[in-house]
This record gives sequence, structure tokens and C-alpha cells, in this order.
Amino acid sequence: MIQTAFSRPWEIRTPTLTRYLEKEFTDAFFKEGRLRISSFKNFRKHADENRGDFAEGSASMQISTPMGSHAISAINGQEAYVLCAGTVESASMETSFQTQDGFRILKPLSFADAISGHIPGFIGGMEGLCHYKDSLLIAKAEPENFPPPDAFASIEEWSQQHDSFVGNHAKEAFFLKHIKYSHQGEYRFIWFASGAEKEYIDIVCPEAIQFCQRLTGN
Repeated sequence: MIQTAFSRPWEIRTPTLTRYLEKEFTDAFFKEGRLRISSFKNFRKHADENRGDFAEGSASMQISTPMGSHAISAINGQEAYVLCAGTVESASMETSFQTQDGFRILKPLSFADAISGHIPGFIGGMEGLCHYKDSLLIAKAEPENFPPPDAFASIEEWSQQHDSFVGNHAKEAFFLKHIKYSHQGEYRFIWFASGAEKEYIDIVCPEAIQFCQRLTGN
């Protein structure tokens, strides 16, 4: 997450992103802003290995505390929609996705904001580069000053604090992928909503077009 207190000039370059799509879907986007945005649930069962990953939306964590260690394994059940793009633009990438067209996202933040206005029940979101590792295990240590259970009025109150600590770090799992996918250089957007998880959502967002550029002929 970006936080800055610089008192001197500084710039953060946001990447130009490439999303590979079949021509018919690219036409639909540039004609009226039509997009289909998938969920983690859908990614987990996609037959194409370039587009699917059985570990999507899941988290495996090892939490070390002054009183010992414990493991946590969870799968996201919250309504969430994910759109993936890449920082690698090449003919070989287009071939690997078996597409003939697509578009560049020139202003990721503005694009994400435009899409968020068309997600029913939208409550927040995230975006960023994926992190590629040999292991998908997230190892964290609770800080030494993390209060023990007997420092709280009830075990329920301590549990809420602990769950918040775990939840904040578990967000890393949404951007963690196995090293075998590293050639994709993936950047992803995640929109969270308040309803039940669906496999995908179809939206029409013409205002997002202005932040994009078609691949064909450019």
C-alpha cells in the first residue's frame, strides 16, 4: 500500500497494462464499455492454465507468536470481482492466451474508479502487481507488543484483534502466485461487494473507455 510523507517532489509511475481479449469482446468494450469481470471462484476452476489457478482467492499462513505458532488456511467467500492485465506486451503473450486483440489500460487508477461505480454493492477494492514465489505460504510474526489474551476484557475481544491482524496480512494472498506464472507479469484489480459470491459479473461502463487504448493497429 502506498503511503508517503515526502516534503520533496516525488513521482510514482503507474504501469501501462495490457489485457488480451478475443476480438468480439474487445469490440464490445470499445463500442459500449461492456466487460465481463470474473471472480476468484471462477479462476479456480478455469481449464486454461494461463487463465486459471486452483489456489486463487485462498490463503495459507503460518503465524508465529510469543506463545507459539499456528497455521491458518482459508478461501475467500466474500463477493469479489477480479480483472487481470499484464505488464508484459508481446506477440508470444497474445499467442499463449490464444487471443487476437485486447487493450491497454493507460490510467489504472482512473479505470478502477470508473469500474467501481458499476459494481452493485461495491464496498472497496485493491489493485497492484502480483508477487511470484516458489511457495504460497505467507509467514508472519505477531509483533512482540501484540497483547496476549489476558490483556483483554474477554477472549472474544482478543479474538477480534487477532482476526484483524490476520485479515490484513491475508490480503497478500490475493496478489500471490506461483513462480510458474511469473512470465505473465500480472497486475490485478479487485472490487469487493456486499452480496453473495458469483462466478462473474457483466457490466457496461462506457466511461472506462477513455482510459484505454486498443491494441490492434497501435
